[in-house]
Amino acid sequence: MIDQLDWMESSRADATLKIQDLKINIAYPDMVKNLSSGALDNYYKKLIFADKASYYDMLVTLDKFNQYIMLSQLTAPQVNRIDFLGAPATVNAWYQPELNSITVPAGILVEPYYNVDWPASMNFGAMGTITGHELTHGFDDQGIQYDHVGRAILSGSWMTADSKTHFDAMAKEIVDEYGSFCFKNDAGNVTACLNGPNTQGENIADNGGIHSAYRAYRLHSNLNGPDPRLDDLILREFNHDQLFFLSFAQVWCQAPPTFDKIYKQILTDVHSPSRERVFGTLQNFPAFRTAFSCPVQDGTYAPSKHAYVWVPDPNNV
Repeated sequence: MIDQLDWMESSRADATLKIQDLKINIAYPDMVKNLSSGALDNYYKKLIFADKASYYDMLVTLDKFNQYIMLSQLTAPQVNRIDFLGAPATVNAWYQPELNSITVPAGILVEPYYNVDWPASMNFGAMGTITGHELTHGFDDQGIQYDHVGRAILSGSWMTADSKTHFDAMAKEIVDEYGSFCFKNDAGNVTACLNGPNTQGENIADNGGIHSAYRAYRLHSNLNGPDPRLDDLILREFNHDQLFFLSFAQVWCQAPPTFDKIYKQILTDVHSPSRERVFGTLQNFPAFRTAFSCPVQDGTYAPSKHAYVWVPDPNNV
């Protein structure tokens, strides 16, 4: 997507280098694959549990060990950029700006995020969007402050002044848009709105993530041909473009949260609530309205004006 942006011309070389030098961790560390090498034993050699330690004591010991592993990077002769910095069983994925690495542990490579037997549309819509989200973190308001190997940029960004000006304008669109999402309390009064500045990094990642995942899905389909339409009683009613977006939304499916829960999230979380993550992302993506033939109408999933992230203009997918 970056190669299409005129305003990134002066910063494109640095952006491309950052993508090329990205470290990708999938499922579990390489040292697990070759136990005979002794690398796994060496990694955990300082993790020692006391005899008859309680469950709580073991948790404390594990936490101290994890802190040791992270802090030891500060004095290591060379930073280990492929360290997962998390358990393979974790149901999550993350981007580490200080390492310029993305980690997708085994714990998230299951339904409703991924299934090897699913069609490409569903896997790209769910797991692909999650991966794209983490990748985009390397180019959000915080990610642009780190270079291709994770070093903090003293000047504030590897972008040129011109590119940074356009980036700030793009980010402001997201800040203003999500800041307009407001919530009513139990009495029906609007008393809280999203904090646009605090959530901009995650919202930029959501929007950039679905763009990159959809482009990858369409490229996969062009190279390998489209998957046959599903014969499931319900899923056969949808084409694969529609299944892509349904799979994306399914990731954020949850029971309706109470106003108190949403209010606490607004105060403490850098992520937008699940519904707004879906609504905000899809209303900014013209491919969604095309897939479902949505008429342009303000206040819906197809507003006449919307924000855009890492694309040349609001109507470009």
